[in-house]
Amino acid sequence: MSGLPSPTELAREYGAARRRMTDLVVGADEVVAAQRVPACPDWTVHALCSHVTGIAADLVARRNPGGDTQTWVDNQIRERAHRPLGEVLGEWEEVGPRFEELIERKPAGFSGLLYDLVAHEHDLRSAIGAPGARDTLGLLAAMEIERGLLERDLAAQGLPAVLLVAGSQQFRAGDGEPGLSLDVGDRTDGVFELFRLLGSRRSRRQLEAYAWNGDLERFLPALAHMPLPEDDLSE
Repeated sequence: MSGLPSPTELAREYGAARRRMTDLVVGADEVVAAQRVPACPDWTVHALCSHVTGIAADLVARRNPGGDTQTWVDNQIRERAHRPLGEVLGEWEEVGPRFEELIERKPAGFSGLLYDLVAHEHDLRSAIGAPGARDTLGLLAAMEIERGLLERDLAAQGLPAVLLVAGSQQFRAGDGEPGLSLDVGDRTDGVFELFRLLGSRRSRRQLEAYAWNGDLERFLPALAHMPLPEDDLSE
């Protein structure tokens, strides 16, 4: 894939991911709602759903995060903590289409939230043991957004290019000849695996187990733009 899809497609893929997530947990009991999310160990399924709902609700209402994003996110979860999961999902169903309109109208400001949502869709799937949706246009678009984040971090660290390959799909970030590359082969979930490792959803031990060409240690500050999980994440 080269570049992002159209604003209309970005909005449509956000909506598709939102509906898939809702379908996975609609009608879930309290046990499922309280299930811990291994990729986000401080969160339950309920908290994760509160987060994605809260982002859409806040941005539609122009309650922007300001400089303290973490407090903004924490408030989204706290404000919904005592509401049933079904009620939270109902709020998302109501506000989601309006947020998708924002993505379509102002993709420069809001399309990055597709990356966040696709990442959390697979966090949810991992938590409840429901793998799937690993070949969607939304995943490819989220991978392209992630590639842009890597390009930014490589520049900030003064590092050369990185090349990631999965079958016929290539994702290159940075300038000059690649100083680090990885080819995961022609596996059916290759892009998904690249997406998860680049999204800080693999432990350091898992990252080191890949067949990298180059010095992984040198590039870790750019590759891991969030803290890596302490425990291996198997999906």
